[in-house]
Amino acid sequence: MEVWTRIQYTELATEAHILMNENEIKGCEYHNNDHIDEMYQYLEDTGEPYDEALDWAVLFHDAVYDAEPEKESRSARLFVEMCDKFRGFNLRPSEQAKVHGLIMRTRTHEVHPGASEAAKAIIRADLHALTDKTKTIRNFVKIMNESINLYDCSVEEFAENNIKFMEGLKERMMFNISVVDIDEEYFYDKVINGINLTMNLAKAIKETV
Repeated sequence: MEVWTRIQYTELATEAHILMNENEIKGCEYHNNDHIDEMYQYLEDTGEPYDEALDWAVLFHDAVYDAEPEKESRSARLFVEMCDKFRGFNLRPSEQAKVHGLIMRTRTHEVHPGASEAAKAIIRADLHALTDKTKTIRNFVKIMNESINLYDCSVEEFAENNIKFMEGLKERMMFNISVVDIDEEYFYDKVINGINLTMNLAKAIKETV
């Protein structure tokens, strides 16, 4: 049962879930509705104050997930387009812009100085599985299968690209530690541990293929 979210029974949210189901049919083993539900659960478990813009941003941040670049930008634009499509939708243009901005925070997962609490929350929610060793290993396999399917790449190519991505993500997490408060520093330390584990898994694959 979904928690934290308050938009799940709206027509627009139903359309978003349909899009995520279509992603799963196309081979997205990780970027699907299960990932969205886990993000909502994290927000519930951590007592994140409700924020409607954050709610929509979580739901739509991976609405477009394919082999093409700028997935986050296209997901953010899709949300705005769908707001216009569903007449009677009462989210103000300024709030729609806030949703757009929150979705874009998931592109780099960098917390900038002065970032809103909602911006920090969506970044943590999107990354929180990396703080758990078991989830990190399981998700590594899901993302590997997903990437091989979407990008038609070899296991070795996936491993190489995964290491490069994780090296960049680790640098950004080190930056986050330098600008967020002490409570979040512990969280990002655990994320970095998860990143290191992920890179070790990818390196092990490279050594055995």
